[in-house]
Amino acid sequence: MFELETGTLIQAITQRIPQSAGDAIALKDILAADIPMPIKSYFRADVEAMLFSELHRYRKGSRFNFEHPELRSLQDQINSILVLNYTFSKNEFLSRVDDTVHMIINYLVRPQWTLVNMIFEKEPNISTQSLIVLLRHLGPYEYIREIISQYLTEKKIATISKEEFKLLLWKVDGGYIGRKTGDELSKILSPLFDFFDFPKKTGTNPILIKALIKYFEDKGLMMVIPRLEGEIAQGKLEISRHELSALLEDFRRTLGSFKFEKVEIEQKELIEPSTDGDQSAPTRILNIESSIDESDKKKFIRKIFKHTEKDFNSAIQSIGNLNSWKQASKFIDEIFIKNDVDPYSAEATKFIEIIYEQYHPKNK
Repeated sequence: MFELETGTLIQAITQRIPQSAGDAIALKDILAADIPMPIKSYFRADVEAMLFSELHRYRKGSRFNFEHPELRSLQDQINSILVLNYTFSKNEFLSRVDDTVHMIINYLVRPQWTLVNMIFEKEPNISTQSLIVLLRHLGPYEYIREIISQYLTEKKIATISKEEFKLLLWKVDGGYIGRKTGDELSKILSPLFDFFDFPKKTGTNPILIKALIKYFEDKGLMMVIPRLEGEIAQGKLEISRHELSALLEDFRRTLGSFKFEKVEIEQKELIEPSTDGDQSAPTRILNIESSIDESDKKKFIRKIFKHTEKDFNSAIQSIGNLNSWKQASKFIDEIFIKNDVDPYSAEATKFIEIIYEQYHPKNK
């Protein structure tokens, strides 16, 4: 899958890199070139990781205070110059472009599978610091990196195992995507459509339906797959983002919110956040607590906020200050992930319903 597209992408990317004198290609030239952003992000993160690794080895055991505030400020400036002026030989660059394009395609189509196999390629456990560095290599689907990094930092988790990370990924997607509309879910897939729209940049290019099936398998959104397979059975092999949006929304309106299943995807390579949602905004600060009766409040504190009324009060106040359901939904997703809450539990569903109604009051 994507053999032809991969070759076209690699050729177009290499042709757009400025040819400097000699055999050297500077990172700053790669970042300035008209190539897909995920490629730029990967190269920059890779060079930064190499530099930080060298600095760590250099400073290890040193008697000098490298953490002095003035020195850190200067060091940041030096690091930026070093990173931007790092050079690859032409052969090294061509080899890295090939590997990077294949990695990005695999990630775009199967993000969970790719992350797990990239991060835990050599060891069954990894430090949080190393994990966050690796996550920076992959720019698309920004919500994954943001939520995981925040969760690990707030929980002060030093190391994480492969199985723990797989479960965390599944929960992140379940919490973030589960309550999205069909259009919002299709917009989450925009990086996939955009990547294969290069170099033409039409904004309307279709994607192979088989690739989308792989994506939804990776997420555990198995309920969507029969609809996509039905499109193939009717002779339709590709679908645009607009068509996908309509299909997903029709599916959601018929069967309800998207539900996830834990599935094990075949270990085989392919050769493959915030969204524009509800723009409704309250005209005043919402007094959400007044719409929650005492019985529900006790359940929410017990089941969602781990028996901590202070956290409940703080969350309700924060949500009341948000300007739209889109912002509130993201805030709730983060609470559920942080507190390990099943987003489909009775308490979680009721909590969401109450908050949603504050931004979408029913006509009376």
